[in-house]
Amino acid sequence: MRDLFGPESALASAHPAYSERPQQAEMAQAVATTLEHGGVLLCEAGTGTGKSLAYLAPAVLSSRRVIVSTATHALQSQLVSEDVPMLARALGRPLHAELLKGRSNYACKLLVSQLEQRLFDERFEGELESLRGWLETTETGDRAELEREPSPGAWREISVGPDRCRGPRCPSADSCFAERARQRAHDADVVIVNHALLFADLSVRIASDGVTGVLPEYDAVILDEAHELENVAAEWLGARFSLRDVGTIARETERACRVENAPPPLRLLMDAQLHAQRVFDLLPSGPGRLRLSPADLARANGEALAGARHALRTLAAMFAGSGEARDLVSRQAERLALSLDACFDADHELAVVWREGGATDCELRAAPIDVAPLVREHLWDRLHAAVLTSATLSIDGDLSFTRRRLGLEAARQIVLPSPFDIAANALLYLPRTAPDPREPGWEARIAELLCEIVEASGGRALCLFTSHRALRQLSALVAPRLRDYRVLVQGQAPRERLLEAFRSDVTSVLFATSSFWQGVDVRGESLSCVIIDKLPFAVPSDPLVAGRCERIDRDGGSSFAEYSVPHAALMLRQGFGRLLRAESDRGVVALLDGRVRRARYGRDLLAALPPAPITDSIEDVRAFFAGEGLASESLYAEVL
Repeated sequence: MRDLFGPESALASAHPAYSERPQQAEMAQAVATTLEHGGVLLCEAGTGTGKSLAYLAPAVLSSRRVIVSTATHALQSQLVSEDVPMLARALGRPLHAELLKGRSNYACKLLVSQLEQRLFDERFEGELESLRGWLETTETGDRAELEREPSPGAWREISVGPDRCRGPRCPSADSCFAERARQRAHDADVVIVNHALLFADLSVRIASDGVTGVLPEYDAVILDEAHELENVAAEWLGARFSLRDVGTIARETERACRVENAPPPLRLLMDAQLHAQRVFDLLPSGPGRLRLSPADLARANGEALAGARHALRTLAAMFAGSGEARDLVSRQAERLALSLDACFDADHELAVVWREGGATDCELRAAPIDVAPLVREHLWDRLHAAVLTSATLSIDGDLSFTRRRLGLEAARQIVLPSPFDIAANALLYLPRTAPDPREPGWEARIAELLCEIVEASGGRALCLFTSHRALRQLSALVAPRLRDYRVLVQGQAPRERLLEAFRSDVTSVLFATSSFWQGVDVRGESLSCVIIDKLPFAVPSDPLVAGRCERIDRDGGSSFAEYSVPHAALMLRQGFGRLLRAESDRGVVALLDGRVRRARYGRDLLAALPPAPITDSIEDVRAFFAGEGLASESLYAEVL
């Protein structure tokens, strides 16, 4: 394995940078050993290590069926279009990598064939008509081919998830787009998925006692961007009940009855929708995610809940075994009834339940507080081998937080620093006038600092906010004052379009929030400054965060020290990691939260960051961008 990554290797010939990455060879050897001998490897690999090739090479060279799971579409595309072809050239043989997506990403041949029978929601007739040409010519049925994303409602009319798929009994099974993609995956050297699909597969396997799954069978998994896993696992290993799902079942029932020339049970369908609506009417409502207590659920646990359960289970029993289309509706209704039960019967010592959405698109969610026992039992212990990797898994080199959260106490570990010269190429700016976010007039003071920094950097800045509210307020305050720069704001266009515009315009400034804190790879001069408004503590009112903190405190620990601070440290490292994406990159990270210098936990958070010099002087920032010696003579220790 080291021969593949050494100075005289084929990879080095294909790309000279790979001759200077000893960490890459070390990681590749650790991954190869894990795939061969089994077990779990936890590997932090700093930016620039070349971790994608370090796990792809041993994956394709092993005798195991390996699934590679990532969190972002950008990394999946990079693996397929760049890394796998480079590895194939180095190995001197073709490699087949298959990017496999969930069923709902592919058009369903059966539903498409039913468009002529007008078996669809008439609200989407125009959109569906505009898709007709593509539907008649596409080879893959993958909506990623479309230049313009259809609305979610229109796409649901021609696509199915695993709960709506007839499987091998479908008359269009032989030509099914999703099944063809799955068959291609069976023959691939490596199968690439996202974390959501991996855990959707795990959820189906748990529910079916391992009988069925979404993915092809596999005995090893490599999880890149593994810092995302806890939240993804909580989402997919929980339950969801929504008014939209009840409405979908009603439409599917009517569609199935028309296809099989049977009368639809209109009264029963009306009862299901009316009782489900009444259940939500009896629950507390509010903006965002609203956690529900046992008392909140008890108030809705009456005639309406019993009516919704009865209607769904009656529908399931009525249609069971009565024809392919109606039998599918039966299974959907039973699963939805089970989801409703899971939300109302949840053990609040082990799970949290919340409501989110508006009056008509509301949903009820339940999720496990601690996913560690579930993923340990159903994933780590079931597989021959698992590798988890990311640039941000440790706190100052300590992986214990990630180990606890993901049930990885027995995993082997390796921590590889970034090969970049961070001390020479990065500067951390902590303005001496940075306010505490809780102080009055915070927005105006941050706006002043932000404008000053952007002018010093000449644009080229990614401004990361910890909330959508702060994003809206600060972008509105600052944009009119940055007339010399192109100001891009999250929400103006799709994520990738914004990033393309940001890359192409060196003077642009991009304002963004949560989804841009990680997975953003902008190399070169266009991103020379990262500005962070606040320390990225998890929102304490979020139901899952609150449940996790309560669990730690109840067990005698300190949730702030054991969860809030480590979580913020990892997120802060993710934000910092947007700055240096190539060896030649240089830039400044500015943190505008005064608490980092004044609070006791500030030093812990700064210690978790890469070893960049620290300043509190805007003159140092200007000198850094001008390529001059720094204005301050100090070694920056007194800043803290």
